[in-house]
Amino acid sequence: MPQISLIIPLYNAEKYLEACLASVAAQSFRDFEVLCINDGSKDKTEEIVQSFVAKDSRFKLINQENAGCSAARNHGIELAEAPYIAFLDQDDMLHPQAFEALYYMVTRFNADVAAFKNKTVPDDFVPQEIKHYNLEELDYKFSTTPFDDFFAGKKNGRGGSVLVWNRLYSKAAVKGLDFPVNVQPAEDTIYTLKVLFQIKNMVTTDAEFLFYRDSSTSVMNQGKTEKYVKSHALAAQVMYEYFIKSGLAQGERKKLLNHYLARFIFKSLVSQPLRLPPEKSKRYEFWNFARECVAILRQGGAYEPKVLGWRFNLASYLFLHKQYLMARALV
Repeated sequence: MPQISLIIPLYNAEKYLEACLASVAAQSFRDFEVLCINDGSKDKTEEIVQSFVAKDSRFKLINQENAGCSAARNHGIELAEAPYIAFLDQDDMLHPQAFEALYYMVTRFNADVAAFKNKTVPDDFVPQEIKHYNLEELDYKFSTTPFDDFFAGKKNGRGGSVLVWNRLYSKAAVKGLDFPVNVQPAEDTIYTLKVLFQIKNMVTTDAEFLFYRDSSTSVMNQGKTEKYVKSHALAAQVMYEYFIKSGLAQGERKKLLNHYLARFIFKSLVSQPLRLPPEKSKRYEFWNFARECVAILRQGGAYEPKVLGWRFNLASYLFLHKQYLMARALV
C-alpha cells in the first residue's frame, strides 16, 4: 500500500499537464500513487496521462463525466488507498522534495496535517536550478490549535491561507470531509475551514516546495463574473449552515467565524464587484445580480456587515440600496 495518495483533478489540462506530472514522477520520496481524475476533458489530457500510466504504475487514470473540480477531488478521496492524501492542480509543479518534506513532517511530529509554502512563478516557468533542502535543518511550527491559529494575528477577520494543494492530510483525521460540489472558486475555503476545525494538530514550515503557476487561464485570473459571485455566495451559505446555523461553532469560535464570513461576503460580493466590474454596458446588471445575492445572505442571517466597522457597514448599506457609485467610493 502506498503512503501518499496524490489527487489531481483534470479538465482540458494539456497545456501544462506534462510538466505537472513530470514533477510528480521526479519526487525523491517514491512511495505514492497518483490519481489523475479526468473530469470530461475534450483535449489531449487523457492521452498525456496514459503516457505516464504506461511507464509508471504509480500513475492511474480515472475518467468521469464533467462534474467540476470538487466532484473530481471527492472521487479521488474515495479511491485513495494511502493513509495520507494530497492535492495538486493541473498547472502547478512540485519541488522534487515536496513529498519527502511532507512525509517527514507528519511522521516526525505525528501530525494530522503538514503544510509548506509555495513559490509563485510566471506562466512560462521552466525549472532549472532547484534548491535542495536539508529537512532536519528547517524550522517547523507544531500547533495543537490549528483552527485558532488560522485567525491569530489577522486583522479584520482575514484568516490565514486556505490553499489545499500545499498540504498533506491524514486520511483518518479528515474522514467525513469533502469538497462542496458546484462551488468553484471558493471550494478550497470551505474545505480548509472544515479541516482546521476538525483536526487536532498541524505542522508547518515556511520552506517553498510547490511552484504555483500564475497562469492567465487560472480561475483567479478570469476576472469577476456572475459565476464568481454566485460561487462565493453559495460558499458563504455553506459555511454559515455548516458552522453557525448548525450550532457546531460556539463562543469565541462563532465570533471569529461570523467576522470571517462577513469579510468573505463583503470582499467577494461587494468590494471586488464594485472595483473590478465588467465592461461599462454590463456593470449595473452585474451589480444588481451581486446585490441580490448579498440581500439573500443578509436576510438569512449569514451576513452581518456591522462587525466590519462603520465604513464597510455603510458601503454595504449603500450597495444593498443600489447606490453603487457611492458604495464604490468607500471600498
